[in-house]
Amino acid sequence: MDQQLSCVDLAAASKVLAASPRVQALVKHTVGADHFPEALTLMTSGRLDGDLGGAVHDLLVDEIGNHSDITWSGVIRTPHDDFPVHVNVYEGVYWAWGMEYDPIGYFLSRDDAIDYARSAWGEVIPDDEEDDEKEIGDLRCPYCDTTDHCDHLLLMVDTTFRQAEGGLLYDAFNARWAATVGDADDPDFDEREPFDKLLDEVSALADHESRSFSDSALGMSANYILFYCRSKPRTAAAAKAFSDG
Repeated sequence: MDQQLSCVDLAAASKVLAASPRVQALVKHTVGADHFPEALTLMTSGRLDGDLGGAVHDLLVDEIGNHSDITWSGVIRTPHDDFPVHVNVYEGVYWAWGMEYDPIGYFLSRDDAIDYARSAWGEVIPDDEEDDEKEIGDLRCPYCDTTDHCDHLLLMVDTTFRQAEGGLLYDAFNARWAATVGDADDPDFDEREPFDKLLDEVSALADHESRSFSDSALGMSANYILFYCRSKPRTAAAAKAFSDG
């Protein structure tokens, strides 16, 4: 595969970003409610034209650069030293970062971004802990070895788009997160810190965590954390403790 062909510019990537409530709120706050519908139309059409498109473009460049999360990492092996390389994700859009190298654009698939990061800058050695990450459909419960949802699954949460997608805590987690976002009245509200705190609560109740990812048919990817308890009674007790918290 030619990684250059799988790389897109920010205008094309904005089609994915336009579906994110976080990005929509940011754009609306920046351009104003009157111009927001037009800005959203530009994004969904993959065109960032004119003054309004330029303003959205600059906003997204800064937001992606400053608020991405690392989803894969390794080191660039050179004769004299090793340099870090990352694949970063922001609301379903990926980009590769290497020390002393300029980013070439954006990727709509985690695999495409990793392929680029592993081949563009010489020999890249992945971090061991990232090599153990599996596709969501291949991940097995550590207690009953099933790939399906089971009695041990406390929560499966999509950390890319910040929503629960399974487990006994599904309803309670989404309800608390919706209340947190709904109560936020600061236009500069950053979702990451309160979301991570909510995940910390779940982590404290769980006996095991697994990280995974999923690629959709449309070429978009999401990252997941799955929390497990070692028995059905422990899962029920953990769910009650979180709901009462």
